[in-house]
Amino acid sequence: MGSGGGGGGGGGADSGTNGGWDGWGGGSGDGITAPAPTSPELCNNGLDDDQDGDVDEQCACKAGATQACFPGTSAQKGKGICKPGTQSCTGTGEFQFWGACTGAVKPKPEICGDGIDQDCDGKDDPCPGKGTCETFTFGVHSRPVDIIWAIDQSGSMGGEIAMVRQNMNAFASFISTQKVDYHVILVALRTGGMGVCIPQPLAGASCADGPRFKQIDAYVGSHTALSQTMAQISKIESFTRPGSLRHFVAVTDDESNISSTQFDTFLKARPDYKDYIYHSIVGLVDKGCVANDGQQYIALSNKTKGLKFHICNANWQQLFNQLAQSVVTATTMFKLSKTPKPGTVKVSFDGHPMQEGVHYKYDTTVNQIVILKQPKSGSKIKVCYEA
Repeated sequence: MGSGGGGGGGGGADSGTNGGWDGWGGGSGDGITAPAPTSPELCNNGLDDDQDGDVDEQCACKAGATQACFPGTSAQKGKGICKPGTQSCTGTGEFQFWGACTGAVKPKPEICGDGIDQDCDGKDDPCPGKGTCETFTFGVHSRPVDIIWAIDQSGSMGGEIAMVRQNMNAFASFISTQKVDYHVILVALRTGGMGVCIPQPLAGASCADGPRFKQIDAYVGSHTALSQTMAQISKIESFTRPGSLRHFVAVTDDESNISSTQFDTFLKARPDYKDYIYHSIVGLVDKGCVANDGQQYIALSNKTKGLKFHICNANWQQLFNQLAQSVVTATTMFKLSKTPKPGTVKVSFDGHPMQEGVHYKYDTTVNQIVILKQPKSGSKIKVCYEA
């Protein structure tokens, strides 16, 4: 049994030191049948090479030594639910051998379509004839996001322009820390009395474009945040990415000269705007600092589930924080290839079942899984359902 010298002359050594793997020679009836041995036991590698349920049995070792162990094969170790344990060197005199492997998580019978790999073969088996499982990698399959700002540059907007300039870098910095692939596009003139000049590091030197920032030099008047966005759409799209989630943000103290329906119809006729989101920093009521309330912007935000802020009494730092959080949350969505039957969606992160409403939700309107509590970057998100 291996080359470690413990196989011969091991009088008194118990070849069943590990007590047998449950269901693998142990006879506990857990539904897993040990496969026929495919290789001899190799000493001191911490694996059950001959698949008899014991790890490094009859392998000599040094008294007091410990090692990581797994009562299975290297192909199963670390897959699905399977985790290694530890074993210690036991015995007296010249007869010292590896003892039981304790603390290991061993394979179990597979449960189809639950998003968990119980038998440690590297996949969750779909239920025959009806199960569908899709796997996404958090931080890899997450959608890129493009954020398009349109800033009213009329004479009454000096204070608001200053707040945009002051907070834009913090807005982008937060999104970046969440490992979101983002671009920021700003529609507004850089120069002039009401110019909007974004400083470094988001923008380049002297308000120039940067790797993640592009400014469209076009004047946005009191009523033209929507119509100017439409007029500049080709330049905007030169910096957006195919398949990105697109957020629009209007900052104005007046009403639009076109309707929300005109704007929505225009976008929906173009690729990649099916699930765009519109945020409004406008007059929510027609009083105070505003020239007019922004009903068309409000209608777009309501239609697309965007955020709405009253421009007169906005806490700008908090406003930008909320916008940034909304952008990050919206990108943690994963589109499913089929439409699940109601009540059949199950989600796991790295093999661990997650709770709907706490860790994720299923948005039926766009057929997407929305992650509510983000796992670490690189985590495997498995979604199983009946279609």
